[in-house]
Amino acid sequence: MTEESDSAELYLACQSSDAQRQAAAYQVLWRYLFRVALHVVRDQPEAEALAQDCAQNALIRIHQRLAECREPAAFRAWARRITSHIAIDELRARKRLLPLPDDETTGQPEQFAGANPPAAEMEVAGFRRLYEVINQAPISGRSRRVILGRYLEEAPDEQLARRESEIAGLAVLPSHIQVTRAKNIAKLRAYEPIRSFLDALE
Repeated sequence: MTEESDSAELYLACQSSDAQRQAAAYQVLWRYLFRVALHVVRDQPEAEALAQDCAQNALIRIHQRLAECREPAAFRAWARRITSHIAIDELRARKRLLPLPDDETTGQPEQFAGANPPAAEMEVAGFRRLYEVINQAPISGRSRRVILGRYLEEAPDEQLARRESEIAGLAVLPSHIQVTRAKNIAKLRAYEPIRSFLDALE
């Protein structure tokens, strides 16, 4: 079974009119969300308890917004993003999340002075920084949505094509998405802020 088919089956089970099937699906989903949340908050005190709270809050939000997931094959990725955002919000509320560097900020955050920041928080900060750099790149709005949607949101081409069709008011095929992505990847690789970001990772 592929991840896509597994996601689709889980999505359908969460919507099932069979109470037992639906309950079983949400139990499977909760265990997955717990692992996602734990990855983000693993450096926090009482990380498992915090991850449980984040997973529970995510489960409630996912249940409330289930109709917003338009691509069952991407259900797990969609649920993962919601859970990650909730966990990140919790880190931010605890003032433990690294701020993004900007022109007016210098030095280390006080709580991390003399120590390496937790790996999960560095990963989140890097993700957010990359998102900002791509948003500022000299590419079209569609190109930006396609790149962010595919590589940062892990949305399949079919979902991106439907989204662009709704925005443009005309048919956009998955093949169009693939062409857009291929053309703009080359542009982004030559874009100095992207190159600097990638060089810093090496």
